[in-house]
Amino acid sequence: MESLKELEFIDKIEDNFPVENYLHCIKLIDEAIMISPNSVFAVVEEICKKAAEDVVHEETLVNLLKHIDKKFEHPLRKMILEIAQDIIFEDEISFETAAANMESVRQYKNQYAALNILFFSTEDVDGKLEKLWDNITTEWNDGQSLFDEDDEDENEEDEDEEPND
Repeated sequence: MESLKELEFIDKIEDNFPVENYLHCIKLIDEAIMISPNSVFAVVEEICKKAAEDVVHEETLVNLLKHIDKKFEHPLRKMILEIAQDIIFEDEISFETAAANMESVRQYKNQYAALNILFFSTEDVDGKLEKLWDNITTEWNDGQSLFDEDDEDENEEDEDEEPND
């Protein structure tokens, strides 16, 4: 039941977080806290996206992070909120820091939004962060990759079909 609420909540706010309405944001943060840590990290992810869009003043975004910091307890809270603040202020985050932080998230199964924040916090060097992201999420999904390699199967089917002349 909780996962359904979480998915519905994330779907509701994804690419639709109303940073221009501060009080509504506070209500959504409080709702996320009641649902799950991943929901809260999804809010933080949306705040980071809004920072990249430059649609609202940095101070407003930081105040939203401060509200989360006061009301939310989780072992990843401090790290994720610090990275989010770095993203808001466009402070450089090294590849090494991002990779190490992603490894830290590994032990907190299904914290996809936290992992996404870290993944997008810096430039991916030679696809190494993507490989790490896939490795972690595959582990969380009991060996199932979120990127099903169906392309090979589709290509094999295409080769087996007779051309229509």
